[in-house]
Order: sequence, then structure tokens, then C-alpha cells
Amino acid sequence: MKRELKMMTCVCLAGMSTMTFAAGQPGKKSGDMFKVYGQLRVSIDSKSEDFGAGKKGVSIASNASRVGAKGKFKTNMPGTAAIYQAELRYEATDSVNGTSGKQVEFREGYAGLASKQWGRVRLGRLSVPYKTTLTKIDPWNDNIPQSRSGGRQGTSELHSSYFNNAIEYMTPKFGGGLVAGIWAASEFDNSSKPLHNTGTLKNFTGGTAAGAGVKYKAGPVLIGVDYIDINADAITKPKLTNGNGWQIGGKYQFNKLFSAAALYEDVNDLGLGKNIYVNAILKSGKTRYILGYGQNRDGEVYGNKDWNNLSLGLKRSIGHKSEIFLAYNTRQDDTGGKDFNSVTGGFNIKFGY
Repeated sequence: MKRELKMMTCVCLAGMSTMTFAAGQPGKKSGDMFKVYGQLRVSIDSKSEDFGAGKKGVSIASNASRVGAKGKFKTNMPGTAAIYQAELRYEATDSVNGTSGKQVEFREGYAGLASKQWGRVRLGRLSVPYKTTLTKIDPWNDNIPQSRSGGRQGTSELHSSYFNNAIEYMTPKFGGGLVAGIWAASEFDNSSKPLHNTGTLKNFTGGTAAGAGVKYKAGPVLIGVDYIDINADAITKPKLTNGNGWQIGGKYQFNKLFSAAALYEDVNDLGLGKNIYVNAILKSGKTRYILGYGQNRDGEVYGNKDWNNLSLGLKRSIGHKSEIFLAYNTRQDDTGGKDFNSVTGGFNIKFGY
């Protein structure tokens, strides 16, 4: 009798497992239709005197910790899938250090359609192609050494966070590795809402922003060329102006052990100056040793100072796309004679990826 009950239990559990898997249809895989994911990004940070009151010393920090849901599923349109994402940033270490003092903040979110034949279209709050060129080549995104930090470590704040109320179209891959994209963000006339949701760029309100770009990836080569134009109805920060900019960036993987990347960006017309960023990565076993350098010049909104940034650090993979890290970073205001030095170390733990 006990044996029969055990067999019946196994059959029932197997049936429940099958039902759970089937619930993922009509996606190609059950996991495609709905996936919960997230990151716990926490570190111990030590910052020097020049950071100023309330920002110097040692503390525990959350570095864009996040949780979200995303997925795709087949539609009744031939060869076309529906896609979506909804992501939240949350402060994993306290309740006040987030953007604008928010404990929870909405990050990227969109709904759209995708097809191997005609490409992809998305509507929502988006990481536009101008940003995604950099995120492919900077290994320190969302940690202190990141090139986009403050817009003065090698790339501008245009690479941070998201454009609001945006639409994007990306072509399918063609020409052996080319993908082209166009995007636009638009607010109602004379709206007080910002086109972008972070940092200096929150001062562009109303109006439009738009851009186009081409990316090429084949074998060890990655190249991105991007253009951006901003025409806000109002600008609430001095020396920040409507205008356009461009960038070219790329990465080359010499072998399994060594890669190098570089990016040049000219957004002087917007008041954000000109930027150069380079890095080199040496891999040994499960550890990557990373050397980076960046500079910002002629940025009116930053006081037309000469900014230089140097970082040296390492990341060690611990499995499941997670890592531990340690890094030193120095951002130097050569015009004002100040050095913003920091040491950071901690965990980037991922789940659901």
C-alpha cells in the first residue's frame, strides 16, 4: 500500500511539473514567457576628503541593485513575438541613497514586438542605442570606476539610466554582423517632465530627443557609431544647451585572455564636452584584471575643467554570472587641483539570468 501511494505521489508531482511547463506556452520555451530576475550589488566604499561633507569616509553602498520581470511570447501575427520588461531599482543598504532620495525607483520598462524578419520595436522608458554602445565595453557599469560616473570619467551622462516616453526600432542583423537603430523621446508641448531621468539631463524638460546608430559585431570585433539630438522646450540648468552629439566606440578581443576597448564622444554642442575612454582587460582563470582611463574636456556644465580618471581593479567570477570585485579609482580635477579618490570592494550577485 505504501509503495502504491509513493508511486501515485510521484505521478502527481510529475503531472504538476508538466502543467507548470505547459503554462509557459505559447512561447518557444516556458521560461521565455515570464522570468523574474534581479541583482544584489553591494560594496564597502572609502572616499577621500575632496568628496566633501556627507560624502567622504567609509560606508556600505548599494550600486543599482534591482529586481524585474521580463519575457516574450508568440502572437497570432506570423513570425512575431510580443516582448516586455518591467524593472525596479531599490536601495539594498538603506532608504535614502537612491536617485533623488528614493528607496525604490522605476528603471527600464517597455512593451513591444520582435521578429527575425523585420526587427524589433519598443515603447516605454528605454536604454537607447546611444547608451548600449558603452554598456558593451565598460566592465564597471554601476560601480564607482564606471566611465559615465558624473559625466567626467570618460563618457557623458547620456549613457546613464533611460530616456522617458521613448520609441525605438532596431533592424534585424544584416551584412554579416550589422544592426541599425533609430529612436525618439517626446513630451507634450511645454511639459515640465524631463526627457531623461537622471543627473544633469533631468534639466531637459519637454520637447524631443532623438538618435540613430549602427553597431557591428562579428568574431572578436565590436564597433558602434551613434548620433544624438536634443531639442527641449526648457532647460533649467545654466550652460546646458539644446544641440547634438556623436560617438564612436569599439572593442577587440585579441584572444581568450586579453581585450582592449576605446570610445570617443563629442557632445560639446550640448554643454557636456568631449570624452575619451579606454580600457584593457587581462583574464587569468576566473579573474579579470581591469585598467581604465578616461577624460572630459570643455564641458561647460562642469565648469570647463580638465578632468582625468584612472581606475585599476579586478573582478572574480563566482558562478551564475555573479562576481566579487575590488577597485581603486581616482577622478582628478586638474583645473581646480582636487583629487576624488576612492576604493571599493564587494559583491555583484545575480539571480534569474
